[in-house]
Amino acid sequence: MTNYEDEDNYDDLPLDGRRARGERTRLKILDSLLVLVEEGELRPTAQAVASHAEVALRTVYHHFEDVEALRHMAHDLQIRRNLTLLGKVDSSLPIEEKAKVVAKQLRKFFEIITPIRRAILFDEQNSAELAIGLKQTRLARRDHVMSVFADELKNSEDEKTVTDSLDQITSWQAWNFLRVNLSRSPQVAEKILAVGIMHLLTPLGGAGTKTKRSKK
Repeated sequence: MTNYEDEDNYDDLPLDGRRARGERTRLKILDSLLVLVEEGELRPTAQAVASHAEVALRTVYHHFEDVEALRHMAHDLQIRRNLTLLGKVDSSLPIEEKAKVVAKQLRKFFEIITPIRRAILFDEQNSAELAIGLKQTRLARRDHVMSVFADELKNSEDEKTVTDSLDQITSWQAWNFLRVNLSRSPQVAEKILAVGIMHLLTPLGGAGTKTKRSKK
C-alpha cells in the first residue's frame, strides 16, 4: 500500500509544497508517539511510531535524529499546545476561590502532559537541551501561580519561604506523587491541591499571611 505521506516523491513538489508536506508528516509522527504514550506504551520504538503514523521507518529518521529526540520534541509540542490552560485568574476573587481555580487549571494541564512527562523521566539527566526545556516549563507554571497569589505572598511574614512552598506543592512532581504514590484520582488530587494552597496562604497554614492582633 502506498502511503500518502511517503517522501520519495518530494522532488516532484514545489519547495513550499515539500515544506508543508514535510511538516504534516513531522506532526503526524509526533502525534503518533503522544497517542502511544497516552495508551501506556511509555517508550515506544521508532518502528511502533512509524506503524501508528502509517509512514516508513526511514521517514521517522528523516525527521528525527533518534527516538530520544522524538520524545523530547513531542514533549515540547504537548507543552506548547496546552500552556494556555494556565489562563488569567481574577485577582479580586477570595483566596478559596482562587485556590480552586488554580487547582483545576493545574489538574487539566498536568493530566494532559503527564504521559509524555513520564516518558522522558529517564532522559532528563542526560540531555542538557531537555533540562532547559523542562526548566522553562517549570518557570512558566511557577510565574503563573505566583502572579495569581501575588497579594497573598506580599502579606506573608516570610515571602521567600511561602513562595518556595507554593512552588513545591503546585509542581508536576507533587501532582505525580498524589496520582501515583497515593493513587488519588485527578478530582481528589485537585481538591488536595486546592486545600494545600488555601491553607498555606492563610493563617491556618501556620506559615502564611500575617494575622492581625486584636487590641486589648
